[in-house]
Amino acid sequence: MQDFIASLVSLFLVEPFEAEMRERMAAARVPREVVQQVVQCGRVATPVLAERVMADPWWGATTVVRVWAGASTADAVLAETVPPCGPAIRAVRPFLSGTEA
Repeated sequence: MQDFIASLVSLFLVEPFEAEMRERMAAARVPREVVQQVVQCGRVATPVLAERVMADPWWGATTVVRVWAGASTADAVLAETVPPCGPAIRAVRPFLSGTEA
């Protein structure tokens, strides 16, 4: 059951986040160190989110609906739910918004 949930979490949250980030980071020429932080976030996100969904299926369902409806973003969910993702997402945001630090 946990593998199935992990697959769903990956399909609906992590993979869309990773695909969008890869595309946007390449276009923005984000430094390698920041890219590596985001890649690491993607590696650890699926098991952390799967655990959260197993513990609270209602949170999982509403989170996926909010992301797919545009009420929230996958990066916001990852930043607040997966501890290693917060710093990575904060580090990449200035490059993606065009306001490099």
